[in-house]
Amino acid sequence: MDILIKSFNRPYYLDRCLKSIYLNVLDSDFNIIVLDDGTPQKHLDKLVEKYPEIKILKSDLFIEKSNAIENGDSNVNPKIPIDLWISAAENASNYFLLIEDDFWLTQSIHLNNKSSQLESDKINMLKLFWLGNPKLVPKKSDKCNNDYSIFSPNLFTTNPILFNFIFRIHRFKIRKILTILKIYSFERLLEYYTIYSTSGSIFNKKYFLKLWKNHHNNVDELLQLNNAVQFINSNKKPHFFGFTNSELMKTGFLSSASNQNKKYDNVNFDLFIFNKIINEAWFNDVFDPMENYPNDLSSTKIEELLVEANQTNATSFEWKKWVSEFKNQYLSFGCTVD
Repeated sequence: MDILIKSFNRPYYLDRCLKSIYLNVLDSDFNIIVLDDGTPQKHLDKLVEKYPEIKILKSDLFIEKSNAIENGDSNVNPKIPIDLWISAAENASNYFLLIEDDFWLTQSIHLNNKSSQLESDKINMLKLFWLGNPKLVPKKSDKCNNDYSIFSPNLFTTNPILFNFIFRIHRFKIRKILTILKIYSFERLLEYYTIYSTSGSIFNKKYFLKLWKNHHNNVDELLQLNNAVQFINSNKKPHFFGFTNSELMKTGFLSSASNQNKKYDNVNFDLFIFNKIINEAWFNDVFDPMENYPNDLSSTKIEELLVEANQTNATSFEWKKWVSEFKNQYLSFGCTVD
């Protein structure tokens, strides 16, 4: 089975991600393909030295973005490399694991056995983690084996036109009326996330490619949910999804790849400056990303590095405020964070 890893400018987290794969994947014949969007080349070279088996594919904007990062420019082109993700998926194994650079495995897994099982059970997508949020997995399953539970979606509607009308129209009066009539609710929308995941899941190739149809170079989750509904509705045969009986991985909450959509009121913190500090510490072997594993990175060490760097836009005080705001985003809709 292929493992695809989306990556951008956080080699310290990517190092932890890769190390966790080699610690926990029990197969000997898997492929790791890093889909990188601008991590400076010297950092990628160091990772290849540590993990020579990995393959790195670069986005069309790799040179532009990596040069901007190396020159200290925080205004990096915000375009998302969706075409790279789709191209990699098209060339991947029929079932592939898709993760982010700040994900890491915490339990052992047999990927090739999983692939055979999923094929046999006709599973479109298997979730390996859901941040402890019960709303992101179904309340009950149809069948359970030693590794994962299987369910067929039980959603409010699988009619794409009706889904669009209820969940994708943002005009206030329509949304207000649907809410009063108890047709629209955020909780009802969350039920659709049981059949959707941006990453942290094993995907059937055909299903993944359907999710990204008509993406127009935007990450539009409501469009992808609508594509998921279309996939289910296009064929009346039963459609099955799954989730592992326990979560097999975790993700980090101590940084983000960019400033985009991660600015908070009353927090003066620049993620590009932060990542440059931690990247260089990692590159010079003074920051061990496996410290504190399987929990998140060492906050104590990061604070120490920020104090030493003494950058006005990346102080340890503002970083802690930023982390609190970032975590609260996930806590607010039921997720568990370390």
